[in-house]
Amino acid sequence: MRHRADAIRGRVRSGARGDAQVVEGLALVREAGRRLLGLRLHEAQLLAAIGLHEGKVVELATGEGKTLAAVGPAWLSSLTGQGVHVLTFNDYLARRDAAWMGPVYAFLGSSVGCVQEASSPEERRRAYACDVTYGTAKQAGFDFLRDSLAKDTRERVHRPFHHAIVDEADSLMIDEARVPLVLAGGATPLPFDPRRVVALVRGLVRGRDYEIDENARNVMLSDEGITRVEFELGVANLLDTTQRGLHTAVNIALHAEVLLHRDVDYLVREGRIQVVDEFTGRVVADRRWPDGLHPALEAKEGLAVGPEGTILSSIPLQHFFPLYPKLSGMTATAFPAAEELKFIYGVELAVIPPQRPCIRRDEPDAIFTDRAAKHGAIVAEVSRLNASGRPVLVGTANVAESETLASMLAAAGIRGRVLNARNDEDEAAIVGEAGRKGAVTISTNMAGRGTDIRLGGSSEEQRDEVAALGGLFVIGANRHESRRIDDQLRGRAGRQGDPGSSRFFVSLEDDLVQRYGLEESIGEIEHAQRVVEGQNADIRRTLWTYTSMIEQQRRILAELRESVLAGSGGSDLLTRRSPARHAEFIEMRGPGATAVIERRVVLVELDRAWSSHLARLADARENIHMHYFAGLDWFGGIWGLRKTPVDVFHEMAIEAFDETRAQLEAAAVALFESLPVTGSDVDLDREELRGPGSTWTYIVNDTPFEGTIIRLDRLFSKRRA
Repeated sequence: MRHRADAIRGRVRSGARGDAQVVEGLALVREAGRRLLGLRLHEAQLLAAIGLHEGKVVELATGEGKTLAAVGPAWLSSLTGQGVHVLTFNDYLARRDAAWMGPVYAFLGSSVGCVQEASSPEERRRAYACDVTYGTAKQAGFDFLRDSLAKDTRERVHRPFHHAIVDEADSLMIDEARVPLVLAGGATPLPFDPRRVVALVRGLVRGRDYEIDENARNVMLSDEGITRVEFELGVANLLDTTQRGLHTAVNIALHAEVLLHRDVDYLVREGRIQVVDEFTGRVVADRRWPDGLHPALEAKEGLAVGPEGTILSSIPLQHFFPLYPKLSGMTATAFPAAEELKFIYGVELAVIPPQRPCIRRDEPDAIFTDRAAKHGAIVAEVSRLNASGRPVLVGTANVAESETLASMLAAAGIRGRVLNARNDEDEAAIVGEAGRKGAVTISTNMAGRGTDIRLGGSSEEQRDEVAALGGLFVIGANRHESRRIDDQLRGRAGRQGDPGSSRFFVSLEDDLVQRYGLEESIGEIEHAQRVVEGQNADIRRTLWTYTSMIEQQRRILAELRESVLAGSGGSDLLTRRSPARHAEFIEMRGPGATAVIERRVVLVELDRAWSSHLARLADARENIHMHYFAGLDWFGGIWGLRKTPVDVFHEMAIEAFDETRAQLEAAAVALFESLPVTGSDVDLDREELRGPGSTWTYIVNDTPFEGTIIRLDRLFSKRRA
């Protein structure tokens, strides 16, 4: 088998393509999996593997074995020697899958690496140099951003992209795809003391001083609230352009006070704010909210307030994934997003029939008037099921709710294990035993994706006994605005033909019901979910239209940066714009040292120019409504709109980019001419040539375009219609 694997590798590297390599390659993987793992690819997995190899997103039912299905296409793609990335949902799954599937790759002569959040640059470099690399999409994206600022090619950890297989594709390619990955650095002083502003907004009253929009995603000062703030701060006119910074600081503090909640959106641990990812339920290290929101939260919680950073580079997953020449994905819940996957990424969806029919019983929702009644009913239901020994998984919306239910169950004499962001280090142990007889597990979204809950847990002897009891019972303590996330939670039960049940408990006080006004039509939750999903899809498409222009500009500067790193762009520019100084350096330092200095000068100024350009576009984004309405044809009335908001933004972005490139050249020349030609060698680590001393990453949870721009686009669409 090893000989045949080597023979396929040799043929592929000699240029051979076609079905013959795929058939023999998948057969080898199938047999290796049987021998080494006791897992033999069944027909549904083989169909999924073929779809992944062809660059499709495949929908394979929960429990059908996507992890093993990905090994064949990953191994086949890696035979070119270019490397394959299997991008999954979280560090735990990446670590688990790399270790679990590693023996198959090794048996077939291929290396496997794994990137974790705590991995050092050298560990990342080694992992990406392997034939197949497991890691999260976000870590791969952040490493790409860091590489984009490297001053030397040897600093980079990635090699050129080849093929990405995206696990939980609907979550990563759809739900989180609009969320920008941001690399920040340096430190800028805050213009206002956030403690003072937070203390001010804490005294404001909802309904009098501010209003929250119908979707609870934005909060706005009322006229009375503005007057109150002006009085408290001693400002004549908060809306004057000279007070824009203060106005922004007040709005941000109000957002932190009203819309972000402890033990829901973040934890306070070890004396700092730790952001909880709403999709995974996990704390994400080094994640910060931007634009002053994180310092406002620190002030709200009475913590030490840290400095803000300058955005150095940014890319949303929508634009990161297409950087791979070959892109495929897998998930159990992709069908509702098929059209969007095609529009954004140009990939087709292949729905794979299950190997075994699903016999899980999905019971109708249980509906209650208030949250307390709902929680009481959940405790009663868990008590009834636990008395029979049937394992139960309770899925909750956040840390606070998981701990509330755990306390209520403990008071009823039931000891459940809690899995949330506070104890994520125990995830493997908790999930591994969640299917044991009598097990009660209360979890946030951490157990909603990618977790394989085996009936009987680690005890194979209990499997048949638990199956006879009806299998795992999944209780959803809330409905999510996305049906796909609800379906993922349901999918923890009834895997691979196992028995199981699921039921959601809903109250009129739940966030989904309140946010979308479903109190009078509680039976229409699924219809409301479809409407919300459609709205979110519209938002993602609109944001893609806006950010595509920024991505084009990033790629233009990235090409220039590559030429500089290759040794040509820097010298070309400075020779052309500063020939006299270039000649002086050549004479005094020689061509080699001069080229190094010129390269560093252009790279530093190029990175500064891009950072400034991003800041300028962010300012344009925040004030797009002013520019937009300034372009209206008022003589023709509102019906005389001449440009869409995206037209206005694109014009502003193009103008700003032209100015950025011109300023880049001027700044590079000015820096080059300010450096000493004589004396000791130029220190490349001197302040003006060094760039940011430290960097950190964060993800913007609330997409900045989502407010005014989206409303303007909808306004334009209605007027045009």
